[in-house]
Amino acid sequence: MYLYLVFLFAFLIRLIGLNQSLWLDEAIVAKVVRTVPFHLIPFQFSPSDFHPPLYYLFISVWSKLLGTSEIALRFPSVIASLLTGWVVYKIGLLLGDRKKALWSTLFFLFNPLIVYYSQEARMYMMATLFTTTAFYFFLRLIKEKKQSATDIVFFNVFCALSIFTFYGTLFFIAGIIITYVISTKRSAWRDLSALLEMTPLLCIGVVLSLILLSPLLLSQLHTARVGLVDVKNWSMVLGKAEIKNVAMIFLKFVIGRLSWLPKWNYYVVAGVATVITWTGITLGARKNKILIPLFFIPLVLAFVVSFWAPMVQYFRFLYLIPIMSIALGMTVEIKKRNTLTIFVAFLFCIFSLTYLLLPQFHREDWKSLAKQLNPKEPVFMILPSGDPVTYYNPTVSLFELRKLGVTNVPEIIQVIPYVEEIYGINHTETLSKMGCLKIESTTFRGPLLLEKWRCLKNS
Repeated sequence: MYLYLVFLFAFLIRLIGLNQSLWLDEAIVAKVVRTVPFHLIPFQFSPSDFHPPLYYLFISVWSKLLGTSEIALRFPSVIASLLTGWVVYKIGLLLGDRKKALWSTLFFLFNPLIVYYSQEARMYMMATLFTTTAFYFFLRLIKEKKQSATDIVFFNVFCALSIFTFYGTLFFIAGIIITYVISTKRSAWRDLSALLEMTPLLCIGVVLSLILLSPLLLSQLHTARVGLVDVKNWSMVLGKAEIKNVAMIFLKFVIGRLSWLPKWNYYVVAGVATVITWTGITLGARKNKILIPLFFIPLVLAFVVSFWAPMVQYFRFLYLIPIMSIALGMTVEIKKRNTLTIFVAFLFCIFSLTYLLLPQFHREDWKSLAKQLNPKEPVFMILPSGDPVTYYNPTVSLFELRKLGVTNVPEIIQVIPYVEEIYGINHTETLSKMGCLKIESTTFRGPLLLEKWRCLKNS
């Protein structure tokens, strides 16, 4: 009964604000499924993207049935988050009892970062479902006395699905395999023999996936190298191998995408909540030692790789939150008062509801910005970031912001300086040198500005 109530409430809160404005990456998804035929996505779109094609292929089919509204595009992530919660419950049963499984599920479903990304039209929630399911079948393999061929097959299938959805899941799968190797007792020859026999079987899905994806992956790596050169500050978005970025993973896993001023207040509240939560995680992980390496090995691997290919951003490790939630669930004792557990659950609910109920914490408000654009005046912005504008206002005329100074402009122009710092440009300096004067500036939610400039008429 309690389990069904948890899932019902988790589903209902995911409907709050589900129609909030799409932001840039979600608008790109909408553009792809609207303009690129299903069978051409891996060949026309994916080579210029940095992700595998499975999510886009799925959303393409989904959108043909339900459309490309905000709710329609985001609903697969809602479903994926709930299904992942069910798998977390099944894992909790394998590692503990019904009570621990229920609490593990609650911690996952109401985790603030999970709630946020369960409302996002991106591949991260689907990838988390696949990695968590692969982990479930891995646990069945190592816990059953007789290893099942069915479990091996399903483990490899879900590993492959996760890689075809998000490359970053490779670190989690590597963590599973390394954890299996280091946790297997090698005191007897039969244990070593089983280790040598099982390890290659766990790698089949990974190997086949990488072979099939290798042509696309090589093309994407080339695109990424070109992007790092052409876009001056692109690495700051990807996440360099810095301790600050690692620390943000632990903090954001607790408080989600919330951020507020003054910063000292934010860091005090977030810091205290993070310390309390990770105290509970540590206690629970000690009772199931497989959880510790499975959480940290992917982080270490990604950190090392990020010296060459930056990727240490907290949302790219969403697949670790089920492990964190299970560790928290393992702290529950049947006959004792679980004060710490209840308090952490309370924190998760408060942070999640704060995001859901207060619009200032929602995504960038491109919807309102697009409505305010004057169709008679040209709009200058970084064109690769223009998809949210064309999603909400397809009739607007967009021009490349980077060409200011080398092209004539009319007397009145509109400027959206979104992501210009990543491209290393300064539109204010350029327009001022052209003798233009800023006459209006409107701020929208997120780092969104709409400016109006008056310039001298060009001959």
